[in-house]
Amino acid sequence: MAAPYTTTSQIAGPVNFVFQETLLRNAKARCPYFVGAVPAEIMSHGGTFSAKWRRIENLAPVSAPLSALTGNLGLPARDSVQPSVTDPTATAQKYGNYILLNEEVDLVNFNGQGDKLSEILGINAGQSLNRLQRNELEDNATIFYVKSGGVSATGPDNTVDSKITRNAIAKVVTDALQSNAALPFAPMRTGSTTVGSSPLREAYVGLCHNHVEHDIRGLAGFIAVEQYAGFTETWTGEFGAVGGVRWIASPEASVDVDSGAAVGATGCRSAGGSSIDLYSCPVFGMEAVGSLGLDFKHLKNVYEAGDRLPPVQMIKHDRGSAGALDPLNEYSTMGWKAWHAAKILNAAWIRTLRCGASNIS
Repeated sequence: MAAPYTTTSQIAGPVNFVFQETLLRNAKARCPYFVGAVPAEIMSHGGTFSAKWRRIENLAPVSAPLSALTGNLGLPARDSVQPSVTDPTATAQKYGNYILLNEEVDLVNFNGQGDKLSEILGINAGQSLNRLQRNELEDNATIFYVKSGGVSATGPDNTVDSKITRNAIAKVVTDALQSNAALPFAPMRTGSTTVGSSPLREAYVGLCHNHVEHDIRGLAGFIAVEQYAGFTETWTGEFGAVGGVRWIASPEASVDVDSGAAVGATGCRSAGGSSIDLYSCPVFGMEAVGSLGLDFKHLKNVYEAGDRLPPVQMIKHDRGSAGALDPLNEYSTMGWKAWHAAKILNAAWIRTLRCGASNIS
């Protein structure tokens, strides 16, 4: 496979120009899909790329009284129970990207260009890992399809004709997470003395696209994050809570354009104008998902692409470091490498809402 050089055609030198050495800021997407992930790591030279988590199910509640022991002694005197144990596994895989620079880029550009390219690679690494984690949550959790007639566990996508509703959130929280004893992340908060602050019930985590954020803000009972941020810790990108879910918005959430029902009078977004665009919104409890890396544990919190990430190796080889492969010291490389795997650890504690979003005009 060819490895294209990045040359002065792509990064032109400031020749014959009065050039201000200011590197313009790049947008750094918020990458929240590691929130709440149970981190795991495998070590170098350990003989495997796989990790195993252990899930032990709760025992059934006891309802019958113990009878008095009578007659002759028999061991064991009481019947025992056997716990149900499940061991989810995941295998870390290698990901990376790099830039191949010819020497003219170094020679005609000002100092600091390499730092900016490193930042661009960092943004690429952050978004890449975040999307790998996102895909596990969006694609492999049980889907609830939001429809004008209610919420259904059966699809297909082209039956979805509604934006997110309060009833859809209640369906996930009540019929799935609470019924399966999923633990919420955030305990109840009673509020503060600050005027305008609001108490906050215990909550699960929900992730959504910024287009869906607009609809969630309009739901009955919505509490904006500014009403409780003063007395409890919040996540980057968190915008509010409703229905027992604290919501985080990100443009990194996937959008499946023209995949839903006919747009008609639904008022939903449609890139093509015929079928509505669909969004996936994972809602989950503690220890529902995990992430795996090599020689490190992945981040558990929201970060911004471009932040320095422990799981990512930034690798730079200067001109001349390739020996006989670069006999005239003409090229250098800059890149990143990371090992990652995502895994749903308990499918009973996560659901993905499949919905449309309002077409704001």
